[in-house]
Amino acid sequence: MKNILFLFVLIFATCSYSQNDEAYVNALVSQKMAELEMQANSEYFFRKDYCEGNIQMFTMPDGKLCTSTSTYYAVYVFWKKDQHAFNFQKFDNCGSFMPITISLKKPLEKLLKNKESLIKENVKPYEGEKVDAAAYGNMSVSNCVKEYKFVLDGATIEKKFKEFDLTNDSKYKNIHFEHNNSLALIEFDKQISEMLQFMEKNGKFFREK
Repeated sequence: MKNILFLFVLIFATCSYSQNDEAYVNALVSQKMAELEMQANSEYFFRKDYCEGNIQMFTMPDGKLCTSTSTYYAVYVFWKKDQHAFNFQKFDNCGSFMPITISLKKPLEKLLKNKESLIKENVKPYEGEKVDAAAYGNMSVSNCVKEYKFVLDGATIEKKFKEFDLTNDSKYKNIHFEHNNSLALIEFDKQISEMLQFMEKNGKFFREK
């Protein structure tokens, strides 16, 4: 009887609970990017957000539970809809969300004017103005990362940086703080972040069934 009960619980857990890793998210995004390439879309890009070790769990539209295997990944794919608007779609460890139409023309146009800078410039790692074994004190440094991949008129540009490198949060001043925050990519990223935070706060993301 115990074996039958255990089997029932195991089957129930398998049917109502799922775990997905980064490879699963990458597969969803690769499929979307391939679709955009086949459509000959001249401008599209994605941003991947994650904090290593951050695990999240969600209740899916069908009532089942889903969680990230180890780290939760959120990827936002943007593609040009017409001369005045972009579509974008969110993907994560638990699947895809409904596409949303937004106006992104001016921020992207500004970034494109600095495309050569975007290619050449890179975020420099956090470096304190003094060397001190206790420079970080008791602070907790979360290893949060953002990755970008742009496909612009046939050119592919990939960038990656840690959010901590943009801050001044240690005992000693980050000597790369001003440089990092003056980059065209970081200015663009801040605008994207504000828009995504507004969407999250106001419940604009709906999972696809």
